[in-house]
Amino acid sequence: MSENIFNNYSLNDEQILNIIEQSIPVINRNSKIDGNIDEDLKQEMIIAIYEQLKKKI
Repeated sequence: MSENIFNNYSLNDEQILNIIEQSIPVINRNSKIDGNIDEDLKQEMIIAIYEQLKKKI
């Protein structure tokens, strides 16, 4: 069984960016180091989310 079994959606860039925009509070909360947002970490998280949502089986 494929590890991406639940990743069979086909989202366009606008839809993905909308999901990311809605997720910014969670991304910010999880990209803090010593109480401050680490912009590099935040950017890595956004890119990882984008890449996962863009994948197709």
